[in-house]
Amino acid sequence: MKSKKILLKNRRRNKPKKNGQQVNLSKNSTQKQSTEHKPKIKAKVSKAKVSKALISDDALLSSKYIFVLLSVTAIALVAIYYNSILIYCQQTYHSDIFNTGSITQETEQKDSQELIEITSLTPKDATNGQRDVNHTIDNQSLTNQSAKNSVISSSDGSDNPPKIIKHNKINEQLNVIKQKRSELNRKAAEIPPLPEKKSSVVKSESPKIDHQDIPLIHEPLPIVVTKNDKVFFVGDSLMQGVAPYVKKMLFKQYKVESLDLSKQSTGLAYPNAFNWPKTINDNLMADPAIKLLVVFWGPNDPWDFPVKGYAKYAKFKSELWEEQYRLRIAMVLNSAYEHDVQVLWLAVPCMRKRQLNEGMIYLNTLYQSELEKTQQHFLSTNQLLGCTYEKYSNFIESGKDKIKVRVDDGVHFTTAGQKILAKAIMEKIIFKQLEGDDSD
Repeated sequence: MKSKKILLKNRRRNKPKKNGQQVNLSKNSTQKQSTEHKPKIKAKVSKAKVSKALISDDALLSSKYIFVLLSVTAIALVAIYYNSILIYCQQTYHSDIFNTGSITQETEQKDSQELIEITSLTPKDATNGQRDVNHTIDNQSLTNQSAKNSVISSSDGSDNPPKIIKHNKINEQLNVIKQKRSELNRKAAEIPPLPEKKSSVVKSESPKIDHQDIPLIHEPLPIVVTKNDKVFFVGDSLMQGVAPYVKKMLFKQYKVESLDLSKQSTGLAYPNAFNWPKTINDNLMADPAIKLLVVFWGPNDPWDFPVKGYAKYAKFKSELWEEQYRLRIAMVLNSAYEHDVQVLWLAVPCMRKRQLNEGMIYLNTLYQSELEKTQQHFLSTNQLLGCTYEKYSNFIESGKDKIKVRVDDGVHFTTAGQKILAKAIMEKIIFKQLEGDDSD
């Protein structure tokens, strides 16, 4: 019994020792493992620090690279679209980026004498009597047009005078025409004026003379189109709203085809943005079927504009401005005359803003005077839209009702206003039935 008790005591004593040994062993093992992992953790930390430094350096390089890349791209885009930017500044701010001034009357005359030396172009020989008389171009427009085509100034820094392309035949013909004009002017001073009520026909043998020499005694010929003819619409956003209705009416009633090239924010003031005289001439040459040209523009033009050969902009309503603008109108009318095309030019109606309204009054006087020289049609629009240049209105009265014909911007038309103008254009057109045409 005693031996058993001793054994039990020994076992009990040995058990905690064994547990303590196991705990110590486990502690030792964890310490060994921690000592083994410490260099690995340090290595990882150092690698992380290095990677962060590299990332920061890369971020700095990438931001600089992006900035340089954007700067180069911006410069390249400006260089590529330089002309477009200039045109946008012209149309939006009516000035260049570098030049914001306008030409005064004194500098116009001085520069015109110093910069160019002018040779004149001759008009066509008189063959059609009164029609040729009405298409004669005055000396001023002739010299302006010839200045563009005939003069080449020397660009080197030498003292040699500018080189001028000489047209011997043209100069000889011009001298003959000037002599004839002076003789006719002397004779016209002795002849009493013609009575207004009586109308006379000028013989085909009559020579060409200026419009200022005799009064215009004939109305424009009626506008006549056939099924084989085409109608050509040009203009700005005003025409963009009217032309589709006229096109639809022409085809529905007469099966007449038409071409609409109207484009918003255009006119005659900025040919670098859109050159209407060239566009019209090119289309008339390409399509001989066009027999009627309908024009409607104006609100984009009453501003200063650039003139080739001058450093500054020509001031609106100045002598140079009017001279250049009349020349552009004459180019359109001359293209129509050369291709045997009649012209129907719509007057710009009243505008809400006073300054724009006054500009439209001035432009309409230029349009009308140039159209009278060529015996073409000028259609007033104020009465159709129920307003005058003294009193603007958005509405027209129809019985007891009022119809809104202008939108709130005081420039453009409502659908009703567009249809009213379209009907007015249609009333000016006479459709001629061709022989043997059985169409309705």
